[in-house]
Amino acid sequence: MRSLALALLGIAVVIARPLPARADFPAGWSAYQAGDHAAAAAAWLPRAAAGDLDAMYNVAALYENGKGVDRDLHRAVNWYRDTAQRGFAPAQFRLAQLYHSGLGVKADPEKALKWYRRAAGQGYPEAQYNIGVAHEMGTLVPPDGGRAAHWYELAAEQGLPTAQYNLGRLHFEGKVVPRNIALAVEWYRRAAKAGFAPAQNNLAYMYENGLHVRENVEEAARWYRKAAEQGFVLAQTNLGIMLNFGIGVARDHREAARWYRAAATKGDATAQVQLALLLANGQGIPRDPVEAYAWLGLAGEGGDQSADTANEYRERLTEQLGPEQKSAAKRRTATLRGELAAVKPPPARPAMPRESGEFGQPELTVQRRLSTIGLYKGAVDGLVGPATVSAIRAFQRKAGIKADGKISPKLIEALDAAAPAQ
Repeated sequence: MRSLALALLGIAVVIARPLPARADFPAGWSAYQAGDHAAAAAAWLPRAAAGDLDAMYNVAALYENGKGVDRDLHRAVNWYRDTAQRGFAPAQFRLAQLYHSGLGVKADPEKALKWYRRAAGQGYPEAQYNIGVAHEMGTLVPPDGGRAAHWYELAAEQGLPTAQYNLGRLHFEGKVVPRNIALAVEWYRRAAKAGFAPAQNNLAYMYENGLHVRENVEEAARWYRKAAEQGFVLAQTNLGIMLNFGIGVARDHREAARWYRAAATKGDATAQVQLALLLANGQGIPRDPVEAYAWLGLAGEGGDQSADTANEYRERLTEQLGPEQKSAAKRRTATLRGELAAVKPPPARPAMPRESGEFGQPELTVQRRLSTIGLYKGAVDGLVGPATVSAIRAFQRKAGIKADGKISPKLIEALDAAAPAQ
């Protein structure tokens, strides 16, 4: 399969050609899910060459990630571009991301914006969200908070949690749209229920402070915990505070120290100070003034309110330490500083192959089934022309169905029954 002409050309040339018996999209997806990326590539490459938009996108993703084929960003970009030019929104979005980041192609803000807009114009929520971010941050386009809110809302209405969170945040801040706490709570709640940790943290804050909801510290602690368990640093600190002081939960210094430490090792100065206080007083964990002094030293380097608090407590703790302990504490601070510097943000997620996008698109479904059983040789692009109608009629005659050339649930049901046998 890897010896196809298109692999030698290095560009995504789409030509119709006869397909091998197992060159069908579901077989490729099953292989991919099972970890057999080479088999997935073998199934999808012929389908991509025949113009199957889902397969074209997935072949691009395989080349981008080097799964089942040698990693080749140039080929990936070409496949994404060819698929995008045929109006496939996921490919338009990924191509925009590549032009935005300069991955596999020279960074080009104008082309990035062009493809974001094309995908957004088709209702692709991630593209709508990115245009919203561009308007809010002033990247790719001049800053415009009102336009940012507009694009966030379009994506939020489609259920994108990041957009729901950002829209809630804009309504809470009231800087670029009128302040509306009720709307902020509503959008935070939607994103929180979808599992988005920043929204869970902010919804917890609303419950903790009774902002347009009845004050409920137990509910606040519950949402803080959900976000903390996902690794959201601010929520880990907030949950630590709730546990430390028994707010909405049973007081538990040991558990509080665990959450403080999780946030402290990621650079949260408030958590560093609170952890130091537990260490200094031996609450929930063994007393260790040297370790406490080290954490306070690290927190004191931030230059914010937490730094002022850390430096104040460190001065008090100095009186309890001898010269050797102070030296050990300073060395420990340097070690902690190095460990913190080594913490790197997670890498940006590459595009991954997608399960078939045909669901809800009967035209794609029919073309793909007809192609699988050998009656249709054209591109699987959802555009119904004479070749598609002719293939439908040919199948209907074989299946004993009225040969009207029309797409219907009955036709798809008959094709589903015929495709496995083929």
